Amino acid sequence: MASVIADHPPQELAAELSGLLRVDWRTVWPGIPDGEAERAEWCAAFGWEPLWLQSGLWVRTPQGGRLHLASAPGPGRPVTRASYTVWKATAAEESEGEAVLAVALDRYAAHLARMTAALGAPGRWGDAEERALESSAPYRMAQWKYANPLAPVIVLDLDHRAGGYAGGGTISLAFHGPADPNPDAGPGWLL
Repeated sequence: MASVIADHPPQELAAELSGLLRVDWRTVWPGIPDGEAERAEWCAAFGWEPLWLQSGLWVRTPQGGRLHLASAPGPGRPVTRASYTVWKATAAEESEGEAVLAVALDRYAAHLARMTAALGAPGRWGDAEERALESSAPYRMAQWKYANPLAPVIVLDLDHRAGGYAGGGTISLAFHGPADPNPDAGPGWLL
């Protein structure tokens, strides 16, 4: 039997998006403070409550959602993206995969409509085949990119796992920032 792990309706996504659009991302990208007190104060400036450290920092937003601020391991590393899981389900059996995908596509369309109403038409979107990707991840993607180099690239995507195992799907909202300016692999965007 399929299990729904997260199922936030479009109006909750709209509330999270509205809050995230008000964040001064220039103050987020440099990195998460090392000390617990400094980290709590830094989070409070955005209205966030720190939850736990794991590949960055997980926080509770003012709207009640969980946001992951991803960064490279190590103290003081730049935040590379902030992501919010909109919808997630797993299929217990391979035979449920198509049903999970059908629900995921329906949820994705509803959330994309809400995002488009708030941000306008995405600049890049479609499915993996339309984007001519070798990999099918993400299965669907919409992207909003702005001229300001410190503005986040906003992405709504649907990842679908299938093929030989039960699978599942995840719809995520992510705000991507400039990658670490001094990474081992060189600068750039994580997209």
